Amino acid sequence: LAWQIMESELGRAKEEVFSEITPEPVAAASLGQVYKATLRSTGEEVAVKVQRPFVLETVSLDLHLARELGYLLRNIPLVADRLDLVDLLDEFASRFYQELDY
Repeated sequence: LAWQIMESELGRAKEEVFSEITPEPVAAASLGQVYKATLRSTGEEVAVKVQRPFVLETVSLDLHLARELGYLLRNIPLVADRLDLVDLLDEFASRFYQELDY
């Protein structure tokens, strides 16, 4: 699946872009995988980050649901006096979406 995503984003076969690429990721996380590759055009070694499918949709739904909970917690003075979960999530989401922009 990672190869399909990569080639879809590149708009051509990975072999046209890279002279070498690791068959397995050299690093992986919940958001994606990283492959080590060599650019065919320059010989430069690069890291190729491939985002897992539906990460954006899944995270967006999770953040939306957490925000709804935050709105409910604003009605509980003991919580609302100490924490604004909605503002916290908005700040987190802004930075998180920047991280997903690759």
